Amino acid sequence: MARNLFDRSYAGLFLPLDHEQYAPPLYLVLTKALADTFGYRELVLRLPAFLGGWLGVYGVWKVSKKTLDEYWTLLPPALLFGNGIVLRYVTEVKPYALDMGIAALLLTLHLRARPLFPLLWLVVGMVCPWVSLPSVFVLAMVGLRGLQYNYRQWVGPIVGWLLSFVVLYVTVLRPSVGSDYLNDFHRDYFLPLVLDGEGLARLGRIGYRFLRLSFGVTWVALVWGALLLLVGLFIRPRLSWLLLPLLLVALVSSFQYYSLIDRLLLFVLPGVWLFAAASARALADRVDRKPSWAIVGLSLLMAGGGNVWSKFYSPERTSDGRELAMLAQVPDAYVHPSAVPVVDYYARIHPVTRYRATPVGTTLPDRKADSYTILFDVTTDPVTYRQASEAAERAAARGCNAEVRELFRARVVEVRCRARNSDP
Repeated sequence: MARNLFDRSYAGLFLPLDHEQYAPPLYLVLTKALADTFGYRELVLRLPAFLGGWLGVYGVWKVSKKTLDEYWTLLPPALLFGNGIVLRYVTEVKPYALDMGIAALLLTLHLRARPLFPLLWLVVGMVCPWVSLPSVFVLAMVGLRGLQYNYRQWVGPIVGWLLSFVVLYVTVLRPSVGSDYLNDFHRDYFLPLVLDGEGLARLGRIGYRFLRLSFGVTWVALVWGALLLLVGLFIRPRLSWLLLPLLLVALVSSFQYYSLIDRLLLFVLPGVWLFAAASARALADRVDRKPSWAIVGLSLLMAGGGNVWSKFYSPERTSDGRELAMLAQVPDAYVHPSAVPVVDYYARIHPVTRYRATPVGTTLPDRKADSYTILFDVTTDPVTYRQASEAAERAAARGCNAEVRELFRARVVEVRCRARNSDP
């Protein structure tokens, strides 16, 4: 993403991106403006995501006060602050945390005591998809509820929203829709249309990942969160509209137009958290005093289900970029294509390191050379991981010493062979 921001003009950000990337154009403009002003440092590039996190805090707190009461207003913000996946994405370059923040703000605007004027909704709805693509699902919920209460007042804004999205689709989205690369990468995250054995297994995996994203990794959090969503449909049906964006995105995913991978679902979390809290609140009202405290206790355990406290003594890590960029400077280094983006960023773009770095080399040294080092990145990808293992195995088959060094999400394969024509 940083390569696109650095290499393109502002106008070029409104065209399909290179390197199989996608991000909303106005998000890219904001990030590039910050980077051009303050430098292409890691912290600068992460500022929009961090801003999205704080927008999410504000929006979730406002809608909690609007729809809940007493100490139950604290549960949705607690679910936000205790979510380790959210914590990760408010510190990365991609716009997923901003998606969550904008979704929470749209909920806030929708629930405010004095409704926005239709002209203001028109402007908000036309701009939002250019900053956050998933906002279209939240806007669809707002528009459907608006049509339900005042058809004539909402027709104009909705038509404007649709026109804005059509322009975005034609100019930016259409070239990426149906991409073989994206479809292969997200194959396991599309909702299956056919519920055969494989389809049911995929549906189960997607459902489990969604519950883990929403409520945490402990069994208490997973089971209690799932129960609150199910029970809430019966005891708080009037708030089920909060789950409408989730229903819409599931429908679109079944036609393979939207992936249900974790990071692309952050925008549904404010509505899901609010609905779960409202369900717990209603459930506590329906039981005696002692069982109601059990409901409070289970909800507190759910809020801590992300084990986010562990990040205080084991901080989140997402990349080995700087270390790989340093290793790439040795004369016998080969940068595997998986490691080219991050090494190129530190060697060519990052303002602190680019003047000290040599150009990135991607030509594999002679396989008969006495020694060389191959750098692999994103080894969570099975293909990259297998290629790293095969590189070490080939070297060992030639009688060389192949040392594999595991980094966080990268691998370094150091091959040292006995010099030819040397004494045994």
